[in-house]
Amino acid sequence: MSNDVVVSARNMTKRFGNTLVFKDVSLDVHKSEVVAIVGPSGAGKSTFIRCINRLHPFDEGTLELLGHRLTGGKAKVPRAVLQDIHTRVGMVFQTFNLFPHLTVIENIMLAPMEVKKMPRAEARERAMALLEMVGLPHKRDIYPKRLSGGEQQRVAICRALAMEPEIMLFDEPTSMLDPELVGEVLGAIQRLAREGMTMLLVTHEMAFAKEVADTVVIMADHEIAEMGPACEVLESPKTERAQQFLSRVLKPEQAADDFVAARTASQGGDR
Repeated sequence: MSNDVVVSARNMTKRFGNTLVFKDVSLDVHKSEVVAIVGPSGAGKSTFIRCINRLHPFDEGTLELLGHRLTGGKAKVPRAVLQDIHTRVGMVFQTFNLFPHLTVIENIMLAPMEVKKMPRAEARERAMALLEMVGLPHKRDIYPKRLSGGEQQRVAICRALAMEPEIMLFDEPTSMLDPELVGEVLGAIQRLAREGMTMLLVTHEMAFAKEVADTVVIMADHEIAEMGPACEVLESPKTERAQQFLSRVLKPEQAADDFVAARTASQGGDR
């Protein structure tokens, strides 16, 4: 594996019982690369990135991740390896999963203090810097129920970043949001891309994928239908299956308008 490749999947296959989720998925992710995974529902996109973070085991193939080699099958992964993966790979889900009894800043400080034994003052300083990054320092002492969906998802991103991960995984982070709140979250992800964070992003926001991603992977029918540079794949797909999918979901002029509107909202939205 090349020195700058931090994720290398080879022929990964996953089933739930007799149900095939995805098969023979192979891809490399380089340091500071942004990979967007798109495709129809049921293609296995979300399960694939959960397998990368070892939230699900996979059945066949291999995965090299940050120096660890994981193999498919029933072999158990050592606890120390899992802990290292979960510390160095952050994940943001569709649902926000914030602790309702903790304030915003307490939600962000918890894992660094508990897992990394970070001193409280340092954890608080780190949390405030992250809240500044996403435009929410004034919400530090608020409880999650008093936040909008977009604000909760931005806090969830801060919570993942507080562990100082080397890779970030996003599982359709805007799918639970009202349209007017999408821009807030996309803006936060875009800032991470500019700063060089390595990211895998499952998304249905095609214009955003084109704008931010280096590489786009189209998954359909449980496998990779096409993969390559973002603009090339989204503007001139080569395979029939990729063309079919994009013809149904991507209307270039409307998608561009939607993204511009979302980005404008993220720059001038609630603070």
